[in-house]
Parts: sequence; structure tokens; C-alpha cells
Amino acid sequence: MRYIYSLILYLLTPFIILYLKKRGRKNPDYNYNWNERFGFNLKNNTNKPILWIHAVSVGETRAIAKLIQLIEESYPEYQLLITQMTPTGRATAKSLYPKVIIHYIPYDLPHAVISFYQTFKPKIGLIMETEIWPNLVYYASKYNTALFLINARLSAKSFNGYNKIRFLIKPILNKFSKILSQDIATKKNFIKLGYSGYSEVLGNTKFDLTISDDNISNKKVVIFASTRDGEEKQIISQINDQNYLIIIVPRHPERFKIVEELLIQNKINYVKRSSHEPIAQETQVFLGDSMGEMFMYYSMSDLAVMGGSLNNFGGQNLIEPIFLDKPVILGTSIFNFAKIAKDALHIGCALQIQNINECFITINKLLNQSGVYNEKYNQMVHACKSFSRQFQGASQKVIDSISDYI
Repeated sequence: MRYIYSLILYLLTPFIILYLKKRGRKNPDYNYNWNERFGFNLKNNTNKPILWIHAVSVGETRAIAKLIQLIEESYPEYQLLITQMTPTGRATAKSLYPKVIIHYIPYDLPHAVISFYQTFKPKIGLIMETEIWPNLVYYASKYNTALFLINARLSAKSFNGYNKIRFLIKPILNKFSKILSQDIATKKNFIKLGYSGYSEVLGNTKFDLTISDDNISNKKVVIFASTRDGEEKQIISQINDQNYLIIIVPRHPERFKIVEELLIQNKINYVKRSSHEPIAQETQVFLGDSMGEMFMYYSMSDLAVMGGSLNNFGGQNLIEPIFLDKPVILGTSIFNFAKIAKDALHIGCALQIQNINECFITINKLLNQSGVYNEKYNQMVHACKSFSRQFQGASQKVIDSISDYI
């Protein structure tokens, strides 16, 4: 079946090229480094043995900061290689990790994957979350790369999808030396899919982040983080004379201009990140039209509303704001991060609202300067601290788990 899968990928290659060209019209970075994606003329300029981490995009790339620090301290004789799928992830890695090799993950075409392994010969590969590419996993064992799935996450919805092709996914899963899961539900789901190797719950490395001290405003700040299509229109429709600053950070860079046009049409007083203009007292909205800076945006906020949860997109990862002690407001759509969202709601560091009107009512109550709701806000901040402490330390556990393979 892997041969049929590979043949289909080769037949789809022209469409992959068209996709890259289409994305390149909106984001020019997609026009570069195709050789890395397709496995041609790859270069390895180090003589050191390589430890490889695959972090698909920005969130995963930032989440491995503590892990990279520990690897560099514990194994200085090794060279770190980080692969991503997106230009924004690549740019984030370049800005955060000056000592590592930055590279796109090859598309799952046999020749590209083989070229990758032959060029870098990684001794160990750490694959973040649920990036299970059949050829990438299959050829790892052929080239003596011990492969680990770390921060593994497999929701009930994803499990149901994989379970339909269990006979195909089972042999691929069992190529992993270890699967290190975020939670017990994920561990059980992988076992039900047929994984019979070493499995352990280690938590989530995203709780091992580091804090930035950046700030942009003396006003109270509410961030609408990683907003999706249609959500910004709802948010802007509610903006009136709030006494707090609203940060809007669209999930995809190609939508920055669209959101700016909405602000202009609705006569909202705004400043955008790319203009580098100071925020005045009368500024209503700060438009986060930059990539790789979400952690900074969270750090300067008092309260976070998770984009993707207001409309039916499944929500966005709420670990970063909770880690920074920022109470979280969730909409009704949280299926992408159901477990952590439910845990956050249970412990009290998050609230769930039914619609955008209720969202703004809740914000006004939480950020009120006096009364019981100010105390509620403080209770949520305390709950964030408790929640984070429960899950920190996953990066060191990963180091301990791979030590026998180094």
C-alpha cells in the first residue's frame, strides 16, 4: 500500500507545485528553497552527528525552545537540525535558534525522503505532535534513525479518522521507537490503533516556554488571538468606546490586509504592528500584522480570546496565554484542543461564551476596576499558575527518554 500511496503523491506533484506558486503570490517566501522540499541538491555543512527535530509551524517551533536549550547543554557534540513545513515556522526558527540547521521537511516522496536521510544521517528524530508521514517514518529505520513522536496529540476526532485506515497506519506507527504523549487519552488512542512499542505520557513541552518582557500599552489589553475568516467582522462590530486596547492577530498573513480594510471601513482608530507607530490613548485596535510574535502579543495582554473558537474552526492552542497567566475566553468551537480546553475550563483559568455579544459582556466584567468580577479575574490568574505548574517539565522528560539512544 505504501507504493500506491507514493505513486499517488508523484501524480499529485504538479498540483503541489501549483499550490506553492499560488501561496507564493501572497507570501513570496513560498517561492524559495524548493530543493529542500523536493530533496534536490541538499547540503550538510557539519561534521557533527545530527539530532533532528521536526516542528511543523510557528507554535511547535516556539514550543521546543526549552528542549533545544537542554539538548545543547547536554549534548554539545551534536548538531541540531530543525525542519518545518511553513515559511513562518522557518523564520521563527531562524530568529530563535542561531546555532541550529534550519531546513524544510521534504515532501513525503520516496526520493526526497531518501535524499534527506542520506544527506543528514540523523541519529535521532523527534517528531512533534501528530506529523505521521508514511515514507518519512518508513525510511527512518532504513537509515538507522531512531524516531520518536513527542508532544503526541490524538483527539477522538483524529482517532476516528485514523481508525478507518488502521490496517495502513498500524505498521507505520510501530516504526516509532517511542510515542511520548501529552495525555492519557492520546496514549490510549495510539494503543487502540495498534501501537505496541514503548508509550508514555510526558506532558507538553509548550508549558516549558520562556517569558518576554515586551509591552506596548499602559491600558488594559485584550487579545483576540489567531482569528479566522468571519471572526474579525464580529469583533469589530462590537467595538465602541471600550476603555481597553484590543489586539487582533489574524491566523494567516494573507488576511492582514483584509482585516485592516475592515477596520478602515468601520472607522476604527487603529495602529498596526508593521507601521511601528506608537499607540495613543485613543487607539482602539492594535493590528498584529506580523508572524512569529504571538508570544509577545500574549505577554502584553491581560486577557486572551481564542480565535477559531468563535466560528466553527475548532479553536486554537491556549497553552501560551495560560502559561503567561492570562485568563482565556473560549467560544463554542474547541474540538481541535478539546482536552486542554476542558481541563482549563474545569480548573477555572478559562471561561466559555456562546456568542460575540456574550464575549464582550464577559470581558467588561472581568476587566472592571472594582467589584466581584475583578476578584473573578484574579482567581482566574491564580488558576493559570496552578494549571501551568501541573504540566511543566516535559522537555526534561523527553531528554531523559531519548538518552539511551544517543
